[in-house]
Amino acid sequence: MYRLILIVSIIFLTGCEKDDICPESTQTTPRLVITFYDIDNTQERKNVESLAVYAVRDNELVLIEDISGITTDSIAIPLRNDIGLSNFKFIKNYSVENDVIFGDSNHIYIDYEMTNEFISRACGFIANYSITSFFNFDILHDPPVYTWIQGYEIINSTVTNENQSHVKILH
Repeated sequence: MYRLILIVSIIFLTGCEKDDICPESTQTTPRLVITFYDIDNTQERKNVESLAVYAVRDNELVLIEDISGITTDSIAIPLRNDIGLSNFKFIKNYSVENDVIFGDSNHIYIDYEMTNEFISRACGFIANYSITSFFNFDILHDPPVYTWIQGYEIINSTVTNENQSHVKILH
């Protein structure tokens, strides 16, 4: 009986190919890295106090859990991979009371082109992005309303990894 189990186990384990299991170290779809800088000294990083970021999908706000009330000078946010537009609501001085959101909000709209890259049979595809436009205001509001985000600079329009900043936001 033990020999049968051993033989079946050996056949099962040797029957797997390298591509049948996706290693945890495999690159995934990169997020957009944003760094925050002082509007008065554009070379100096500046923290955003109590920042929260919501993705706007179908007119609903979806909180990005790891960016909820944090004080930071850089974040990484996921872009949508089903369409070439992502819409976010950045809120500084964020708080929530009785399901009401408080703070200074600013919309961010990002247009981009996507390319899918095949990783392996087990891992599938990842999306890489090329930013075509970036807006630091609500594009649906006429005239545009600028709030706490006073400017931006696209540092690297190609989003293929999270090792460098892609967009510099001035506040």
